Amino acid sequence: MPKINVSLPQEILRQIDQARIEGKLSRSEFFRQASQSYLQSLERKKREEEKRQGIEKAIQLQDKIRERVGHWDALSELRKMREAQR
Repeated sequence: MPKINVSLPQEILRQIDQARIEGKLSRSEFFRQASQSYLQSLERKKREEEKRQGIEKAIQLQDKIRERVGHWDALSELRKMREAQR
């Protein structure tokens, strides 16, 4: 496993050591878990942004369709279709 060197302010290192001791973790394990958690957080944010953009695109498409079609009462049309089938 590759090794890295990281420079941290003394106060942050003190907080990390306190947290890892409470969690019964080595420094290496603490940083592995923290790094994994951060990467997962970035991935979640990326998926949320993609979802938000997809929703925005769908809304824009829906607005364009509405402009072309005009007012259309889908519920009324469904009722007419059901009545015609009876």
